[in-house]
Amino acid sequence: MPRSRAMRATLVALGANLLLLGVKAAATGLSDSLTIFSETLNSLSDVVSAIVILVCVRWAWMLPDEDHPFGHRRAEPIAGLFVAILTGILGFEVCRTVILGLVRGEVSERIGPYPIAALCGTAMLKAVLAVYFRRIGKSLNSPAFRATAVDCRNDVLIASQGLAGVVLAELRLPVLDTVAALIVGVYILYSGHRIGMENLDYLMGKAPDEALLARIRAAAERVPAVREVDDVKGHFVGTFVHVELTARVDGTLSTHASHEVSEAVQRSIEAIEVVDRAFVHIEPVG
Repeated sequence: MPRSRAMRATLVALGANLLLLGVKAAATGLSDSLTIFSETLNSLSDVVSAIVILVCVRWAWMLPDEDHPFGHRRAEPIAGLFVAILTGILGFEVCRTVILGLVRGEVSERIGPYPIAALCGTAMLKAVLAVYFRRIGKSLNSPAFRATAVDCRNDVLIASQGLAGVVLAELRLPVLDTVAALIVGVYILYSGHRIGMENLDYLMGKAPDEALLARIRAAAERVPAVREVDDVKGHFVGTFVHVELTARVDGTLSTHASHEVSEAVQRSIEAIEVVDRAFVHIEPVG
């Protein structure tokens, strides 16, 4: 069921971005607005990103196998990192184009109502998609969909800023359209940086935050035979966490009883939704 929900969400993203790309490409043909042009490039990037996410999400939800005994969940952060790199390149290109236009004194003169309608439609559709992907990302613990939700939210702001610039240009203030296009480029760069850093943390095995470590410690301490919990450490393996800790028990317990305590601690910790594996070291005391 989670895999089918993930695949359905990626198809929604791909279909919506293809629709917006077609609309913005038509708007670009009817206008020389740099804002519309940069928005078209942004939608092209979104389409490529959706295709990459579609492929990587399919891999990520595959079952563990002999070559990948801990699963394939690193595929999602890899997709997110690819999207971040592509977004950064796109943002740089948009900023470069706009700055060269300012240096040369180029301004938009032919805009018209259709590009304005395209930006309004983009803002409304992306607002709906941002809510949808935020819910999917939270329920599936998916960095790829969380990144998509952030991207959609940024697209709403970008389209709104672009809309303001286009309207002002239509009111005979064309230089403001160029300024709006520069804002679009900077926003794209910022989004790429933010998405890239989040997914690098997943790939580099960053430790979970203190709140999650406290939940893990509390889960281990709930096992009745555990006297003390120490050396609680964890790191991300893809989008899930692997945990190591020491559980101190009564030194007079038999090997069999200590083993049962270890398994009870493991089950208690792995009941936390984001924890995939728990490795428990039993240490006798007293």
